[in-house]
Amino acid sequence: MSLIQYFPGTKVPVSEECLLTSIFRVTSGITLSQVCEITGLEAGTIQNWVKRGYVNSPIGRKYKKGQVARIILINMLRDTLALEKIARVLSYVNGDLLDRSDDIMDDSDIYKCLCDILIPAETRGVIDINELFAMVDTYLVDFVEPYPGSKEKLELVLKIIMYAWESAYFKRYATHLAEGI
Repeated sequence: MSLIQYFPGTKVPVSEECLLTSIFRVTSGITLSQVCEITGLEAGTIQNWVKRGYVNSPIGRKYKKGQVARIILINMLRDTLALEKIARVLSYVNGDLLDRSDDIMDDSDIYKCLCDILIPAETRGVIDINELFAMVDTYLVDFVEPYPGSKEKLELVLKIIMYAWESAYFKRYATHLAEGI
């Protein structure tokens, strides 16, 4: 099976630069149709997530970097976790969606962290979860806790996401193998 071709949770081919950085360098927000194009999701799905409180409402019909990251994170995890569990996992590190002061790490930084770890790991063929966890530890070595215990919470969430991502990878690979039968 081929190596990772797209940024996790999107239909955007992997490039040298972080997806969210490249998008938001040229704009302060993107439309629902652009989010749909990036993720492959239907507009109604995203609007449902907003209605259910999983994603903040767009401001002036534009989605900001953190909102797009949240949508992408939900999209990349929904093959292996129920939406309610995804929301609970993301809320564990970012509390109330409307209150940024309780965030341990912004959703866009969580997504960047995942891309910085998963893309090189899958390019090298790393599927050992312990090696991925070691990469998380290395990535967070200089992380400054906003409050005591927050680094542990962040590590747990990143590990949950890594397990879910690898589960989805194995599911895709099993499907690929089954197609040959």
